[in-house]
Amino acid sequence: MPHLFTTPSARRTALLLAAGALPAALAWWFLSPHFRPANPLLETPVLALEGLQAKALYFNGGARPWLLARRPDLVTEEDRDDQSARTRSFAQAVLVPKLFRQLDRQFRFDALLFVGDPSQYRPLLDHLAETKDWALSYVDPQALVFRRDGARPWQMDDLQPVRLRFSKAPAHDRAMFLAQTAVKLVAVREFATGKQLLDEAVQLDTRLPDAWNGLAIYHMHRGEYREAFAAAERALAQEKDYLPALATKTQLLFGTKHFSEAYELSKQLIERLPEDPNLLFYHAKIAHEAHAYAAEITALNQLIARAEADSRPVSGYQLYFAQAHAAAGDAPRAIDAFMRVLDDPDLPQDQRDFARENIARIKKRTGL
Repeated sequence: MPHLFTTPSARRTALLLAAGALPAALAWWFLSPHFRPANPLLETPVLALEGLQAKALYFNGGARPWLLARRPDLVTEEDRDDQSARTRSFAQAVLVPKLFRQLDRQFRFDALLFVGDPSQYRPLLDHLAETKDWALSYVDPQALVFRRDGARPWQMDDLQPVRLRFSKAPAHDRAMFLAQTAVKLVAVREFATGKQLLDEAVQLDTRLPDAWNGLAIYHMHRGEYREAFAAAERALAQEKDYLPALATKTQLLFGTKHFSEAYELSKQLIERLPEDPNLLFYHAKIAHEAHAYAAEITALNQLIARAEADSRPVSGYQLYFAQAHAAAGDAPRAIDAFMRVLDDPDLPQDQRDFARENIARIKKRTGL
C-alpha cells in the first residue's frame, strides 16, 4: 500500500509534530553514557560556554541545563521556569523554523547556541543553511554557535584555540575531538573541513570507530552510499556492536531502499535501547516500509503514551499511527486515529485537510 503521506510537506509536518523524534543521525548514541568518552572536554559543552557572550541568546533544549548551571548570566528569569511559554517555545523551535522566526522577531537574538547531536535540531540547521542570514562562528565536539549575517564566518583557523586544549591529551582523545567536531561541521554543510578533520582523526587512531562512523556520515550526506557503507563496516570491524555505526548502517539501508535489511538491523537496536524515543520513531518508519505494521503500531503506541505522559503533542505520532492501521487494513482503528488528530486545535490546516481526506477515502472504500 502506498504512503498515506503523499506529499513531502505533509510528511515533513507530521515529523515535526512528532515532538522531536528525528531519525537523522539518531541522537541517542551521543546521549548514551556507555558510549561517551571520559574526557569532560569531549562530553560537555564547557568550552563553548567559557567565552560565549550574547545580549539575547537563543538555545536548544540540550543547552538549557548547562546554561543554568554554568552561565546563568546568559539566561532570563523566564528561562529558569521549566513550564514557561518561552522555555517550551525555545525547545520546539528547533523543529519548527517558522516558530524560531517568530521568536527572533520578538527577542532579536544576536547569537544561537546548539548543544548535542545535530539530529535534535536538524530542521532549524537546514533552515539556517538555506536562508544564510546566520553564520557559523564557533564549533567544538559538543556545541555550535551562530551569529547574525555580517559576522565573520567560521574558518578552520578558528578551531586552533580548541585544538590547543587537547594538545596534551592522549592520541585517542585528540582523535575523538577531531571526529566529533567533524560530525558537527558535516551537519552544517562544511563538508571539506569536516572531511579534513575526519582524515586527521583516522591518521591519529586508525582503530577509532567514531572516526570511521564520521566518515560514513560524511559520505551519506553527500549521497556516496558505496563509500558510506564501506566506512560503516570499517567502524564495525573495530567494534562489532558499536551502536553509532549500526545506526548509520540502518540509515544507509533505509536510504537505499533495502527496507527488510534495515528492519532486521533496527530490531537489534531496539532490543538494546527499547525506551529511546528517537530510535522508536525511526524503527516505526522502517517497519512501515518493510510492511511490518504490527511492529510499527507497537512502537507508535509507546511513543504516544510517552508523549501524553510528558504533556507533549501527539498529533504527529497519531498521523503515523493512523497510517499504520490503514496499511494493515484496520479501517475502524485508522478512522479513530485520524479523528483523534482532528481534536488537536493547533493542528496545521494542511494536516487537518489530510486527515479528513483520508477518513472520507477509508469510509468510501469500506462502507463504514
